[in-house]
Amino acid sequence: MAQPHHFSEPVQLIAFVLQQGGDWNPLFLEALRSTWGPIRHLGKLYPFDKTDYYQPEMGSDLFRAVLSFERTISPEKIGEEKRISNDLEKRLSTQEIRGRDINIDIGYMDLDKVVLPSFKRGPFKLYNGDGLWLDMLLTYAKGKFYPTAWAFDDFVRNPYEHDLLLIREKFKKNAGPMAPGFVKSE
Repeated sequence: MAQPHHFSEPVQLIAFVLQQGGDWNPLFLEALRSTWGPIRHLGKLYPFDKTDYYQPEMGSDLFRAVLSFERTISPEKIGEEKRISNDLEKRLSTQEIRGRDINIDIGYMDLDKVVLPSFKRGPFKLYNGDGLWLDMLLTYAKGKFYPTAWAFDDFVRNPYEHDLLLIREKFKKNAGPMAPGFVKSE
């Protein structure tokens, strides 16, 4: 029988960022760095053109990419990171009427999966307490990331695959409790 333990392995802090335009906004990159520290991997921006869900709030010509930070965290800290990302979105918004200028889906990657926290419930999300649900969107097996049955269309098409594999490889190389930037759970 497995016994409970009071530690967790570090996970790679990542973010899927949605913004206008196909070139990284330098203001957004600086804000991300000043919030979470140095960026370990900066992914390529891909057109976010299979849905217009964010257009009323963010406008058209939207692109999304994934990036990782040098920092790793304990997975139970992801709720704090989600609150920080929501606050950062508000601070970076210049759109008083329309909505946001940036959408930051902060999350984490371990060697087996990609998990994004949400303050919205959903049929496949697991409640984590304090108003937070966890959504496992991608699983990793045999050298590839696989979308879950409920993943959004861009995760199903997964143009981020190459970047995710590079992020995973860098994380694997540096993973462990002694990983640089690991923030231990209190």
